[in-house]
Parts: sequence; structure tokens; C-alpha cells
Amino acid sequence: MIASVQLPANRVPDHRAAPRRPVRLRNGEPPPLTIIIPVYGDLAATRACIDSALNALACTPGSTIVVVDDASPEPDIKRLLNDLAAEFRIRLLTNEHNLGFVGAVNRALGETGAGDVVLLNSDTIVPKYALQRLRSAVQSTPRVGTATPLSNNGEYTSFPIPNRSNPLPPPGEIELLDELAGRANSGIAIDIPNGIGFCLYITRECLDAVRELSDDFYRGYLEDVDFCLRAAEAGFRNVCIPSVFVGHEGSRSFLGEKRSLVMRNLRVLEHRYRRYATDCAAFLLADPLRDCRAVLELKLLTNQQVAAGPTVILCGSSAGRAIAVRRCRQLAAEGQHGLVVQIRSEGQRQLAAMFDPDGGAPQSIALDVATPEGREALLRFLADLGIRSLEIAEPNRIPGACLAQLTRRFAYDLLITDTALAMRTAFGSGVHPDWTSLVAGARRVTAIGDDGTEFTEAVLGLQVVRLSDPSAPPTLYPAVSGPARLGLLVLHANAAEFRFIRALSDQLADADEDVEIIVLGSTLDDLKLMQRTNVICHRRYCRRRRCHAHRRSRHHEIGSRHR
Repeated sequence: MIASVQLPANRVPDHRAAPRRPVRLRNGEPPPLTIIIPVYGDLAATRACIDSALNALACTPGSTIVVVDDASPEPDIKRLLNDLAAEFRIRLLTNEHNLGFVGAVNRALGETGAGDVVLLNSDTIVPKYALQRLRSAVQSTPRVGTATPLSNNGEYTSFPIPNRSNPLPPPGEIELLDELAGRANSGIAIDIPNGIGFCLYITRECLDAVRELSDDFYRGYLEDVDFCLRAAEAGFRNVCIPSVFVGHEGSRSFLGEKRSLVMRNLRVLEHRYRRYATDCAAFLLADPLRDCRAVLELKLLTNQQVAAGPTVILCGSSAGRAIAVRRCRQLAAEGQHGLVVQIRSEGQRQLAAMFDPDGGAPQSIALDVATPEGREALLRFLADLGIRSLEIAEPNRIPGACLAQLTRRFAYDLLITDTALAMRTAFGSGVHPDWTSLVAGARRVTAIGDDGTEFTEAVLGLQVVRLSDPSAPPTLYPAVSGPARLGLLVLHANAAEFRFIRALSDQLADADEDVEIIVLGSTLDDLKLMQRTNVICHRRYCRRRRCHAHRRSRHHEIGSRHR
């Protein structure tokens, strides 16, 4: 049997120009700002969120907090909210029955008569000056309907790795990131396909035009995307304000019911907005927020005060990158920190891309070392980091001018990874003359494992420091947590494929194997498969050219903890 889903009618786009908004009221005060926080569960996260919002409130003139108790089952949460309301620190709305995220937000919107609003998830941490600067940025940017800050867990706006749920930093680091973002990206607004619901600033003009959140999206998944796309149809911009950073813990679970709901709502969204998936893919490919992340990373790295800087491993290929990551793992086992700089070609450019294999900053810094300016920027960056040492893994893959400047500026080690340093015409006769000066200038020559040591000593005639092989085999990608994933590509969407996937799911569940089955493409009954706890269906994967649509289907884990 094939599941049938009734789709609401597609809306006709309204391309009228959005009205210009007054920056100030007549008395010179900024327009009022209402922060709406729907609450359901998790006392600790709720308390931390409201406490941070109250601190931000004190620095944001004309702002108020409206908390919606969406029939929370936790008595401690009710006591907390009632106490805050009794002290007039928040305005409390209490639902007798659980209305879900959409119902809770729409009730608060209906009782908010003027000014802009911020929809805030109850698992966010708001820095002290974040709301004030977010409002100022919106007021100085024309035609804004919605605005979203940077976050550790903000899909498009995630930092340091985009489209990923990065770990929530401690409160002090969140404050620092917000402060540094304000310095690094002041006055910048980047258009994005849609705002992200963890912290969504909405202007009053946009609210008046678009009205409330749609209840066509069951249980509140994707309603934030729908609102932003309706805002775009009405002539408003959805922007990221990269000068503001807000922490977001994000959803901890992805249960079978939720998967089915997301799948159902994705169909509604795709039916209404035919170009949405294509626009998302184009945005992910272009990554217009990269420069903003990179500048913030530079600020963050140069701000850190450490007794000893990192060891930087320089490489120039995918295989070299894997070895450099292994080397960083060895350094971590010794209590040291390692960063990788990989040289890669993009047309006429030679980009030195820097990243932390552990997922921290940097992730977005890439300097064009084919130009003198780019090489100088790389030298300044490494000098500002106060690097502990420089290890050159693949000198034959590093542009000559860049290699010469690096070896003149920094003490360096050679990390033997292949046979590039050996004589080509008479293999085994020693170091090629082109590399003798590089070897002579190195502090030491190191090799990973017995094979590397044997080659370096027997063939090159060099005395080396041997680095033991790590227990894990080399990998091109950092290790990830969670269950193993098995990808299945659907080619025919027939009954045989459907039965096979269902049988495989049963066998893995019966064997108690911690494996997720990722179905790529449309089956006869995606909803039925999505109700299984070990199956995820990505219909758009095949239709929208691989990983871009996959990332967007993951987007909608973002939302209030009580969803």
C-alpha cells in the first residue's frame, strides 16, 4: 500500500516591495522588543535560558520577555515560572492544554501588539549584549523580515562547522564568541534561504504582512521555514547577522515519530515552494558565510592565551591530510594540540585551508598562497598563533614560494610520508639534490611507523625520529559519534526494494545492532519506513544532487526542546 498525504494548496507569491520601517519612535526610543520563549520540559535548560535572557533584557531598552507555559508536566518548571512572574521579571502565559510549538508561539504573537519579536528556544543561551546588537543590526539593514545570529547549532549559521550541531560552549565562551563576533563582523548582513527557529528575530512589518506561524505543519516541524519563505514572497529579506552569537543546545533525540513528521512536513514544504531545495543547494555550495566564520576564527584564535601554541602539520593532498590528522591524534595523546594546513588548488588559486581535526576553530580559514598577500597573511597568522612547531609532510606539494617563506620564518621538522624526497633516476641512492637544502635546514626528520623509518634510513640515508603508529587506521574524515550508518540507494521504488529494506531493518533490530539505515531516494512508502527507529529516508538526496538536500533534511531537528 502506498501512503497518501493531503497537501495544502500552494500559495501565490506576493512580490510587493516590503515597506521601509521607522528606525526610531517619535520620542527617540527604539521600537519595543518582545522575546517569546515557549517552555515545556527540561528544568535546567529552561532556567539557564531564561536567566541569560533576563541578563540580556537589562541591556536592551524597551524589551520584555513573554514565557508560554505549554502545559508543562514538570512541577519545578511551573514553580520557576510562577516565581518569575510574581516578581514581574517575565510575563507568563499558561496553556491549559499542550498546544505544541506553533500554538504556543501564535498565542504569544496574538497578545503582542507592537514592536519586533524574537522567537527563542528554551535551550538557548543568550549573551548579555546579543539582543541589543541584533536589534541594532536589523534596524540599520533595509527590508529585513527575519534575522538569525550565528550559533554553535544553527544549521546554515552554525560555527565553526556550518550545517552541523557543534558542541554547546560553556557560558563564558559563548559571551566571548558574541563579543568577538561583534568586532569581527560589525555592519554585515548575509541573505540566507530562511531563518532558523532557535533564535528568530521578526520585524513588526514582516509580522503584519505574514501574520502567524502556519498550523499546516504537524507538531511544529518546518513552520519556521514556511514563515520565512512567506516573508520572502512578500518582499522581505531573511538574513544572518554574523556579528551576534547565541548558544543553542539543540534536540537530543530523533525518534521514529519525529522522523515521520519531518518527512510529512517536507512534502508540504516542497509542494508549496518548488525552488526551495534548489536555493538551499546553491547556498550551501556558495557558502557566503565562510568569510564571516573565518574572520571570527581569526579573532578567536589570536585572543586565546596558551602557554604553548599548536603544532601545525603542512600537507598538500587527501592522503597527506589523513596522515596529518593521525599526527594530530598522536599529539593529543601527548597532551599537545595540532592543526592541519592543507594546500589545495582551485583554478589559479592555491588555498591554504586550515582546520582543527577535533572540530574546533579554525574550520573556514583559507588563504590564497599563490599571491604575495596571501603568503604574508599565512605567515602573520602562524606567527600570531605562536605555533609550537611546523611539520612539513609533503614538501613536493607545497608551492615553492610559500615553502621558501615558511622555512625561512619558522623552525620546522620534516615528516616523511612518501618517496618524494628520493632520487628518481636511481631510486634508493639517497636524497634528491632538489631537497638537500630542505633536509639540512630541518630540526629533525620524523617518520610514522616501521615502514617509514626503514625507508628514510635505508633509502635516504637519514637518521630519523620514529613515531609509533596509532592504533586506529588512517581515515580521511574525523571520527564521529553515534551509530554506524548504512546507505541504501533506491533505484526502482518497487515492492521488492521496499520489502528488502524492511527485512534488513528487522534483522538489524533483532540482532541488536546499533546501525542506522539511510535510504537515499523515494520508496513505495517512506512514512512507513520512517516509523522504524533505525531507518531514515532522504527522498531529496537523489533528486537534488547528493549531500545538499541531505543537509537540509537534517535542518529541522532544530526547534524548541518541547516539540
